[in-house]
Amino acid sequence: MSPNYSQQDDPCPDPTRPKRRISFNIVEIREYNRILSDNPATTNGPPVGLGWNYSPEDTLRIDLETYESFQCNARRSKRQLAIPSQVRQEMLLEEGYSRGEIARTVREIRKIREQRNVSFHHIKYDPIAEKVESLKRGVKGIIPGKRILPGMKSKKLESPSLVQFSSKGA
Repeated sequence: MSPNYSQQDDPCPDPTRPKRRISFNIVEIREYNRILSDNPATTNGPPVGLGWNYSPEDTLRIDLETYESFQCNARRSKRQLAIPSQVRQEMLLEEGYSRGEIARTVREIRKIREQRNVSFHHIKYDPIAEKVESLKRGVKGIIPGKRILPGMKSKKLESPSLVQFSSKGA
C-alpha cells in the first residue's frame, strides 16, 4: 500500500464514469393485507404477517419532508409496537381466517418453539455427538463384514456378538 493511499480514494478512478448519487423525495405508504404467519417468535397467540396484496387506489404518496415532519414525534418503542394476542386474533378473523385455522397454526408454532428450545439446550453436546459419530465411522472400517474401501468385497461376520470393545488398554 502506498503511503498516500486513502481508503476513500478509488483505487481505479475512471474519469468517464459519472459519480452516482441516490436521493429520495417521495414516500409511498401502502396498506398490505394481513396473513396468518408461521413466525415462531410469537410468544402467545397467532402470529400475524403481511401478505403481498395491497390496494393501489388506497396508496398514499407524500413528499419526504412532509412525512418526516409528521414522524418526528410519532416514533414508538418496541413495547408500543407489540400487538396483544387477542387483537391479532381479531385481525385474522376479519381477514377471513377461521378459528380452527388460527388454533391449528398456534399449535404448530408452539411445537416448533419447543423443538427450538430442545435444540438450544442440546447444543452444548454437539461436539461430543460429533466425536461419537466420527468414532462410529472409524470403527466401521475395522469391523469385519464392513467395506473398508470403495469397491472391496465385504466379508460377512458369522457372529457379530464375538466382536467386543474394551476401554481398557490392551
